[in-house]
Amino acid sequence: MGHVREQGVDGEDRVVERIDPLELVVDGLAAYRLTRLATADVISEPLRRSIVDRAVANGSEEPPEGDTAQDVVDAMSEPPKLARLITCRWCAGMWIAAGVVGARTAAPKVWSPLARTLALSAAATLIARAEAD
Repeated sequence: MGHVREQGVDGEDRVVERIDPLELVVDGLAAYRLTRLATADVISEPLRRSIVDRAVANGSEEPPEGDTAQDVVDAMSEPPKLARLITCRWCAGMWIAAGVVGARTAAPKVWSPLARTLALSAAATLIARAEAD
């Protein structure tokens, strides 16, 4: 991201933020990877299940049986909001994307290598899915 001075239609000078297209793609893939990690990856299932079990235990509904956090949330008529958030890609993705924008803005030197790593991981995963075994 960078800032440039431009003259507006009213003749006033303005500072305009320019977004590097490559950074946008990298951040998009990083947000995808983080969202997948938070909501669906097998490696994070124990943490996700622990969060869902605690959220459900604090609610009024009896916790249903299920193998995964997603199974538990899907079996409930009114799952706790935190349980829904940690299993819903659309829900979590919005907050994760906001965090990615914040990281890019607040700490670009720290965020950039991490974002590239996450983006390459996402690309490798997507390519592997498309590959015929």
